[in-house]
Amino acid sequence: MDDYLRLGHAFQKRLGTVPPSHREARYLFFRMACPFMQAKLPRFVALSGVPLTFLHGNPHIDNYVKTFHGSAMLDFDRSRIGPYCWDIIRFLSSLSLRREDTNGFLDRKVVEYFLDAYIVHFLNPDIPAKQLKMLKNVSPEKWQKTSREYLHSNKRWAKKMRENPIDPNGEVAATLLRGFLESRNETTLLSDYKVSEAGLTPGSLGKEHYIYALVPKDEKSQLDSIILDIKEVYTEKNNKYFFSPSAHHGERMILASQIFANGMEDRLGFCTYQNKQYWGRQIPSFAVKVKKFLNKEEQCDFAYSVGSELGRGHRRGLLNPQSSILLEKDLQLNFDQYYKVSKLFTYDLNLTFEALMKKLKLHQDYRSW
Repeated sequence: MDDYLRLGHAFQKRLGTVPPSHREARYLFFRMACPFMQAKLPRFVALSGVPLTFLHGNPHIDNYVKTFHGSAMLDFDRSRIGPYCWDIIRFLSSLSLRREDTNGFLDRKVVEYFLDAYIVHFLNPDIPAKQLKMLKNVSPEKWQKTSREYLHSNKRWAKKMRENPIDPNGEVAATLLRGFLESRNETTLLSDYKVSEAGLTPGSLGKEHYIYALVPKDEKSQLDSIILDIKEVYTEKNNKYFFSPSAHHGERMILASQIFANGMEDRLGFCTYQNKQYWGRQIPSFAVKVKKFLNKEEQCDFAYSVGSELGRGHRRGLLNPQSSILLEKDLQLNFDQYYKVSKLFTYDLNLTFEALMKKLKLHQDYRSW
C-alpha cells in the first residue's frame, strides 16, 4: 500500500475540480498505478525463471479500440521486453475493476475464457485475434466517416487542438513535424497538404500531444484531411526484468504495434527534439472504446478477445522462438499463481484508493470548517 500512496498528490491533481464518479476515479487510479504495480512484481513472482517476450505493457480496457481497420488493444506507451506474466496480471486486474459487481475478484469462468483464448492463439499465432463482440455492430457516425468531417464537427482531438492553439510554424511544432515525416520517408506530404492549424494539449495521463490538422492545398481535391498526433514518449529506465529493445522509444512503440495490432494504426513515426523522444500517428476519425462497466457475459467476451491478442502477440514477440515451449510449460505450471498475484494487487490497490479518497474527503471537510 505504501508504494501506491506515493501516487496520492498526482492522483488528486488528475481528479481536477469536477471529480468523476467513485468507480471511474478508482479506475483512473488503477491506470496511474501501472509503474508501481510493475515495480512490485518481483516481490511476488520469481521473475528470473519467467520467459521473456515483447509485452503490450499496459493491456487495460480503456486501451481497447475499434477503428475502420478492426478492433484491438492499442496504446503501446508501456510496451517493453519483459516477463510475459506481467500482461496477464495487468489485464486480469483491469477486467476485475470494470465489473458491474464490485464484490470480490473475477469469476473463474471469465478467467477460463481468457486462458483458453491465450493458449489457442499462442499455439497458433497465424490465427487473427478475436474481435470484441460488443463493438461488432458499432458503425461510424456521419462526422466520423472522414477526417474532413471530423475537423468540421470539432470533435474530441479537434476540439482539444483548438482550445490550446499554437503556431504550427513555431520552432518546436515545425521541427517535430519535419522529424516525424522524415522517419516515415514522407517529407513530400507537404507538397500536397498544408498545416492549417495546430495545438498542444495534455493526454489522459498528462503527456503533451502536438496535434496538427493537414488539409489539401487544392480546395477542390478529393484527398481527405489528415490529423496527426505527436507526443513525448515514456522513457522508463531498463532494469533486470524489463527493458526496451530499441534505443528510441518511439521505435519501440512502433515495433509493439506491429506485433500486437499490425495494420490497426496509420502513419506511425518517431522523432527527437532537444534530447526528448517522440512518437506519432495519424488520428483515426472513427475510434470507439467501451466505457461501461461489464456484466459477466461481457467480461467473458473481453477476456476471450484480449486473451487471443496477448497469446498471439507473446508468441510473435519471443526473443528466441525456441522458448515457446518454455513459456507454454510455465503457463501450465504457474498460471494460478499469476491469477492470485493479480487478485492480490487489485485488493491492495482498492485498499489504497479507499484510503486516499477518505483522506481527500477529510481535507475537503477541514476546509469547510
